[in-house]
Amino acid sequence: MKTKLLTLTAAACFAIQLNAQTIATERAAAVGSTVTIKGIVLNGSELGNIRYVQDATGGISLYGTNMSTVNRGDSVNSVGTLTSYSNLLEVSPVTTVGVISSAHALPTPALITPNQMGETYEGELIKLNGCTFALGGGTFTANTSYTFTSGGQTGTVFVSNTNLLIAGTIIPSTPVNLVGIMSQHCTTPATGCTTGYQMLLRDPNDILNTASIYLTAQPSPANIAATSIDINWTTNIAGSGISYIKYGKTPALELGTLTATNSTVNHTATITGATAATIYYARVYSINLPDTASSAVKVFCTKSNSTGTIKAFFDRSVNLAVSSGPSNNASYLSNGTIADTIAAYINRAHATLDIAIYDWDNATGGAKITTAVNAAATRGVKVRVVYDGSTTQSGSAGLIAAVKKVASPQGVSYTIMHNKFIIIDANSSNPNLPFVWTGSTNWTSSQLATDANNAIVFQDQSMARGYKLEFDEMWGDTSQTSSANTTLGKFGQFKADNTPHEYMVGSKRVESYFSPSDGTTTHIIATIGTANSDFEFGSMLITRSDIANKIASQTTTIGVGNSKGIVDDTAAASSQWYIMHNVMAANVIISQFSWIFHHKYLIVDQSNTASDPTVLTGSHNWSTAGETKNDENTVIVHDAAIANQYYQEFSQRWIDETTTGINTYNYENLNAVIYPNPNNGSFMLNYTAKQNEKVSVKLYDLIGHLVYDNELKVNSGFNPIEMNIPNLNKGIYLFEMVTENGRQTNKLVIQ
Repeated sequence: MKTKLLTLTAAACFAIQLNAQTIATERAAAVGSTVTIKGIVLNGSELGNIRYVQDATGGISLYGTNMSTVNRGDSVNSVGTLTSYSNLLEVSPVTTVGVISSAHALPTPALITPNQMGETYEGELIKLNGCTFALGGGTFTANTSYTFTSGGQTGTVFVSNTNLLIAGTIIPSTPVNLVGIMSQHCTTPATGCTTGYQMLLRDPNDILNTASIYLTAQPSPANIAATSIDINWTTNIAGSGISYIKYGKTPALELGTLTATNSTVNHTATITGATAATIYYARVYSINLPDTASSAVKVFCTKSNSTGTIKAFFDRSVNLAVSSGPSNNASYLSNGTIADTIAAYINRAHATLDIAIYDWDNATGGAKITTAVNAAATRGVKVRVVYDGSTTQSGSAGLIAAVKKVASPQGVSYTIMHNKFIIIDANSSNPNLPFVWTGSTNWTSSQLATDANNAIVFQDQSMARGYKLEFDEMWGDTSQTSSANTTLGKFGQFKADNTPHEYMVGSKRVESYFSPSDGTTTHIIATIGTANSDFEFGSMLITRSDIANKIASQTTTIGVGNSKGIVDDTAAASSQWYIMHNVMAANVIISQFSWIFHHKYLIVDQSNTASDPTVLTGSHNWSTAGETKNDENTVIVHDAAIANQYYQEFSQRWIDETTTGINTYNYENLNAVIYPNPNNGSFMLNYTAKQNEKVSVKLYDLIGHLVYDNELKVNSGFNPIEMNIPNLNKGIYLFEMVTENGRQTNKLVIQ
């Protein structure tokens, strides 16, 4: 049987090869035509399920889940439908693909200038020389475009949302040569667009450094103390031994220059004579004449003289049986008392109170918080509130005039201000008064009393001042007495990476990241990758393949029995669920309760105190919108006690979810077929049912919004179902079907 299958496959590939035309010929066909493509594959999984192929006449992209096993350097034959997606000509879906042979040398990149980035080279390998990045010295982030200049001309590089090989690496600060794939993304007009051309980088080898010395790791702090802090960085070579930093208490770096000590490629400069809980700005330099490597201006903070106490709270019951000891029992705030706890912290404010909150209503719990904020303002506390402009916000609407507030801007350039944090007395002369409260909890009746959430509080002045930097950026002003400056205030994708990322809270290391400026997804993935013994996660949604793939691969590394995860039912709408479930099986489950499992936490190595037990939590949804547009905040706490407390919460949620018997889903694929696809919203759904049953049909856009929801009744046997979903914007959607027997998700392309 196996021999016959191989023979048939070879015959099919041979038939495709006979029909294959040059890529240039097939590119000239009408959109909607069936085309046959033969060429050399230019990229692998770093760009997701898209593969660009090239022959001697041109290049084109091939898209489909059946491309996932095709590798760079493969010679392939493929058949599919010619489609225009955001003006990128591609074959989608690819209905048949066959690998003829592998490990071919790639075509020589065409050497062009930025002004030549256009349709002529779409789908092909290109090279540009002498490129200088506008954000040189920073860090590449996934799903982000970067501007560069070459020879006085301007071009764009795009890092895809699946590319972990580039995301997190340093943006060159010296001129470089670039090799990549010519692509296009232009939504208006729908066809015939002559802009939006961009180069796709595949891995760090696509960046060809022409300078003799360059940074290989960003500046990072070490030995964080109240009066000193080390700044470390690395370069590719030792250089001529000249390394230094410019630093100051402002981005102007007004305090001067400090010489670094060098140990081959490692460099350290120490800021001494510092003061506690003080923000410092620094830029590093290493010289190998005539070249100089440098970073962007980075932000650091010395240790505070605060207590460093860290407290976690949970609004659903916890499993004390897995507590590491009575003194470390997790705090369960029952019956909606989390609102009382928030109000109690607000009541501690003496001088200043800054609040950033996504949703806040005036029901019982929200009203308690509104009352506490108004009371703080009445007793003279300077109160500022940033809230999301797209939510009703009856809670913030009840604030008195003394409370200054501003809504996040609306429009196509923004999504949501999704932060949930409070900063208390950041600049107090008493280091034991500042607090930072954050976590997953919105201030609405369901979130405060019903949905599963967590909160974490830091009594630390350094963190309070770091969080205040983020708040001030949205506010547009640093003054506690001024109204928000809506001209200077920045939200979402317009914010900069301008806060410290490392703190020493008491004796514990704490990391802090804000989205979308800080590349938070990179740090989520990196934290998953530190698991040596076990990890658990609880997240309302996971719609990013890079996170799902890292969860799956790390599970394989440490063993399937050593990882567990819970997601809310909305997360099952996308293929990311299956990426995890195919590896973790019964160790990843969908919450079966009517209330929302609203956490966004990750617990690493809680069982192994020798392996840096860690908790990641905050407001950041594990989604592309969370990574690239939403205002979000994330903390990573390296502490065995906190990790165990979060594990007490997770353990009880796992018991609740798995002992009722409701969560024993059969994840059999339903083998339903959508035809035609692409379409305009009208199509046939051909489904063969095993029995008379109900079918839940839902449609989601790529950021997880539910845009269609219906329930169908089908009969046993073949069911040709006419579907008509009106008023859909052009683009890619996720089409989900769920029955008692299984679940299936398909990509639906609307043209």
